[in-house]
Amino acid sequence: MIKIKIILVFIVASLLTSCENMIKSDEIDNVISKNDIDIDLKIDADNEYQIQELLETENRDIYYLKIDVDDEFSIRGKADIEIGKKYKLSVTLKNISANPVIVYSFWKGHKTSTRNYTLAGKNGNPPKSITQDIYSEWATFDEYFEGQEGEDSFMIALISSNGTFYIKEIFIEEIKE
Repeated sequence: MIKIKIILVFIVASLLTSCENMIKSDEIDNVISKNDIDIDLKIDADNEYQIQELLETENRDIYYLKIDVDDEFSIRGKADIEIGKKYKLSVTLKNISANPVIVYSFWKGHKTSTRNYTLAGKNGNPPKSITQDIYSEWATFDEYFEGQEGEDSFMIALISSNGTFYIKEIFIEEIKE
């Protein structure tokens, strides 16, 4: 419980400041679906984890990631959004023994957070989400949002402490009406 609180404090602090130890990952790029929102996710290089890229047995051109976390794992990214446009956030994962939480927030500029949410859960200290439950099969979690007045960007972060989980897809798209 204390470890989750520490992770949460780390995430909030890293969202508010630049983090020089965030690095781009080809493996993470392979699970981000290409769509009309350009988001660049980066991994915290200071954490201890192993990422293994795997191919789906039925469909050999679909990759997914096995992430074994020894200490902590976090990825985050930011994308521009437009006021009044509607968007869908979708994450497909399975959790074997970790506690992955996906948090997302809306920003005005680089320093002003306007709204904060937890995917498939509730904000708090620590946040709670059904993504932390054990899922031996793939589970997809979806949420919809709309850019509001005074917001110009969207930030997403995935955090987890020790254990194993898999990510198949991270998808953020503009909903065309």
